[in-house]
Amino acid sequence: MNTKTGLSFALLLSAALILPFAAVAGDEATSKMARIVADINHRPSATDKEKLRQIAEKGSPAQQAIANALLDMNHKVSPSAKDRLGKIAQDSSVPEDTRELASIVKEFHHEASSAAKQKLRDM
Repeated sequence: MNTKTGLSFALLLSAALILPFAAVAGDEATSKMARIVADINHRPSATDKEKLRQIAEKGSPAQQAIANALLDMNHKVSPSAKDRLGKIAQDSSVPEDTRELASIVKEFHHEASSAAKQKLRDM
């Protein structure tokens, strides 16, 4: 095996080992936000805001946008956040749960609907 082939193999192996964990981390962020949204009444608690700040720093771009929308919300998200969340909800490159979460947060008003809460708990 030449050096170039060995390096390529090592990179592929590394990616195969790392990428599944990256996906899990992303799913955890979406699940964490879903649990937060299911329990929000008007705005996130101080504890929830800390969790959201961490996601806003380390999540995927879509997760960061959702986390920031939640951090800035007061009874509902801002018009500019609604626009961004709508785009995320329609983006087929974003995981389904994250798209669904964006859609729910976009329509959030004081608290999630009963149907939305059930979807959030299933994430």
